[in-house]
Amino acid sequence: MKITNIRPLRLYAPIPPEKQVQTRTGIRRSRSGLLVEVQTDEGLTGIGSCSGGSGPVIEVIIEKVLKPVLIGKDPTKIEDLWDECYFRAGVGAFGSRGIGVVALGAIDIALWDIRGKIKNLPLFKLLSKTPRDRVEVYATALYPDETATVVRTAQALAEKGYRGVKIKIGFNFSRDMEIVKAVRAALGKDFAIMTDANMGYEIDVALRAVAILEESGVAFLEEPLFVEDIEGYAHLTSRSKVPIAVGENLHTRFAFQNYISRGAANVLQPNVARAGGISETLKIADIAAKHGLPIALHTWGDGVMLAASLHLAAALDNSSVMEFDYTYNPLRTELVKEPIEMKNGTMAPPSGPGLGVDLNAEVVKKYLFSGDEKLSLKQKAISAV
Repeated sequence: MKITNIRPLRLYAPIPPEKQVQTRTGIRRSRSGLLVEVQTDEGLTGIGSCSGGSGPVIEVIIEKVLKPVLIGKDPTKIEDLWDECYFRAGVGAFGSRGIGVVALGAIDIALWDIRGKIKNLPLFKLLSKTPRDRVEVYATALYPDETATVVRTAQALAEKGYRGVKIKIGFNFSRDMEIVKAVRAALGKDFAIMTDANMGYEIDVALRAVAILEESGVAFLEEPLFVEDIEGYAHLTSRSKVPIAVGENLHTRFAFQNYISRGAANVLQPNVARAGGISETLKIADIAAKHGLPIALHTWGDGVMLAASLHLAAALDNSSVMEFDYTYNPLRTELVKEPIEMKNGTMAPPSGPGLGVDLNAEVVKKYLFSGDEKLSLKQKAISAV
């Protein structure tokens, strides 16, 4: 079997005003993504997903760097192809981290989809002899708003069966803490509450935050500092009783190893569509397991990425709980023919071969996109309170 073509598909879906949320990069008015189809001479096609924007850049990397390396190669030699694309081609062309790794990761996911189809097994059963049937998920859905409104949203999620929610903080310190306390009071002490600052604090503010968040029994504080401030993370982790989580903006096992070796995180959150694909996420999880650290997969994107994440979470022994992006996203809910649904706070990985998902061709056509994407700047990190 040989790879005959690699086709990127850029997607863009506007968000209706009533469904838009406030993020640290402003009001989110759209969802974008990029899928990759890897086609073979035997008729099998694999699907992969990239996380985040930068679609035009990813397209160029696929077309000009990765595709020339991979055409004509055996798609079942996944690990060899990853190494060839990264070490022999990629580092020189796009660097050791960043958007090039995202592009490579999408192709890697597609190759694993092909492997599962060849074996006629869903990925979670291919990756583990003793996988879980279902994966515990928490809902990322609580964004800045009036405190009473955020509380009502949290209560509605609990009524739907979720056993954990994530609160977005890093906007205004006093309001951040007020909302966390109010949600805890409304949901009770046994309901899991995660917090995510999206790099919104500087170290002195983060130290104050963990002292308050500890009182509210927060499960973890995610990405409080700028992602390259490993020294700051190590300092915070050594002094915080609230577990510190990081990983959505880390690429490859090497970035995670830097955090682990310096004791700079308690919970690791690789994103399969950013970290380098399924192959690299497996390596990250293995390193984490050797250091007694849990994996809590970051999952933010389309239906293909959700499926890949669920297969990994079901297969990894040290996977604790997985994120589920509850905000409006037709690229998640409409893109695959059989959307994946939550039940009693859990989700099941698709049972079909490979990723177990098929694209809805009409939906792909509806959201296919070739224009420019607007660059959004993050709000400055809070440096004093």
